Amino acid sequence: MFQQRFERYYAAMCRIAYGYLADADDCEDVVQDLFVSVWNHGKDGLPEDQFIAYLKASVRNNCVSFLRRQQRMETVSADARPMLLNGVAEDTRQDRDYGTLLETLLAQMPPKCREVFMMSKVQKMKYKEIATVLDISEKTVENHIGKAIRIIRDYAAAHPTLFLILTLSQLTALGL
Repeated sequence: MFQQRFERYYAAMCRIAYGYLADADDCEDVVQDLFVSVWNHGKDGLPEDQFIAYLKASVRNNCVSFLRRQQRMETVSADARPMLLNGVAEDTRQDRDYGTLLETLLAQMPPKCREVFMMSKVQKMKYKEIATVLDISEKTVENHIGKAIRIIRDYAAAHPTLFLILTLSQLTALGL
């Protein structure tokens, strides 16, 4: 029952979300999170009319919440950037060049991992498209993205101040 409802309503919920977010990837994230919530809370057992009403209200609420979080992040990054830059140690000031930091992160990734990561995050390609272009499985694409994220997390743990500066500027621009 859940799979049938997912297949039936997923595209429609993405269209509704697109009216709020105007970014296809963000819309898919919001709708996928919604269906995970439906599954986790057993809402797929609702009668059809109640289920549709629940989905529509939830996708709207989730989009509004997403936009609020995004606005808070932009406000925090604008407020925190001057404080962070003033507090960075002298020997790391030269690393404030965000492009250099991004290049440093990308250089730590294996070539195929970096290529997949750039296709996904910069070129905004879907996993299926990447898999087709590179002639690899979608699971392999997922593995490369997971590895890239682990590399970024490891870098963040080793360089928390630098990573925070990068996060506030470059990664937001990349849609991460």
